[in-house]
Amino acid sequence: MELILDQDFSLPVLATVAWVGVFYIFWSVQALANPNSFDPSARFDYSNNLWAIADRTALNMSEQNVILLTALWLHTLFVDAEMSGQLGLYAAAVFRLLYPFLRAVKFLLMELSTLPYYCIVYNMWINLGFKAYTGKALFDEINSLSMILRFIAVYLLTLIVAMGAKVVLSTIVGKSKTINDGHSTKED
Repeated sequence: MELILDQDFSLPVLATVAWVGVFYIFWSVQALANPNSFDPSARFDYSNNLWAIADRTALNMSEQNVILLTALWLHTLFVDAEMSGQLGLYAAAVFRLLYPFLRAVKFLLMELSTLPYYCIVYNMWINLGFKAYTGKALFDEINSLSMILRFIAVYLLTLIVAMGAKVVLSTIVGKSKTINDGHSTKED
């Protein structure tokens, strides 16, 4: 697999700048939202809804930094810079910005931000993996119908895998007993 350096990197750079901008906005809101910020014992006191949303939003964004930026730049360098930039801008500027507002209205509404974001990132990873394996990109253009179908397919695949993993994990956890010190022992 070869680097594709003869392309315009403006959109991926813009997507990265947008992502970092959103990241700093969320962290600034988180820093200002906790009315008890000087009380270490109140760090995880989520009785203040604004603090709960701001904290979870900032932490969620932190959790996604490496995943999105790695996918964005590997996809840019090995698959297609324009597609990566467009997908990165949707993921960063649109869907991530919606997260705290949707969550504030109703907890489950945040999924209207989270699921499209995950689908965008998964599509970059799938496209990158397919190209590494076959030498050709699986998706070579973005159009609304193909994106919607890919999002649905990737979401369903992810849901099936996650449900399977939950069943396996539940089986393992069900066969063990966790005691107070955090160690696990087999039940007899």
